[in-house]
Amino acid sequence: MVLPGFKCNMSDIMAAIGLRQLEKLDAFHARRAAIARAYTDAFAEVPQLQVPTERPDVRTAWHIYALRLHLDQLRINRSQFIEELRQRHISASVHFIPLHRMRFYAEHYGLRPEQFPVAEHEAPRLVSLPLHPLLTDQDVADIIDATLYVVKNFAR
Repeated sequence: MVLPGFKCNMSDIMAAIGLRQLEKLDAFHARRAAIARAYTDAFAEVPQLQVPTERPDVRTAWHIYALRLHLDQLRINRSQFIEELRQRHISASVHFIPLHRMRFYAEHYGLRPEQFPVAEHEAPRLVSLPLHPLLTDQDVADIIDATLYVVKNFAR
């Protein structure tokens, strides 16, 4: 990010599509939640992984599944982990870049990494696994299998 701002342009066609998508929101959410549950069930007891925290009083949208790597228990870093998944046809990604690392905020406000120790610790271990309503049960199983394969083969 170079400058702060907004990108608020939406065409009439995009608005119409958005309204139709809202009709599917409950089904989309239910599918995302089911996928997240499958991931959590598969990864909760894997020492090299930390699943997202859930609270009974909070309903998450499950717009992403932010898996945390225990890097001290792996022989690879996050980039290598993502690359290993990619080689298995799984497109994981990095969704969170700490704000203080973005050029505008770092330069404009004089933000330094040491001011944000929690973000500095957490950011390098976050991986977003695929999570969208069109994933099939087989897709989810493939993602789980690939993730467990990478963990098993690169565990310390």
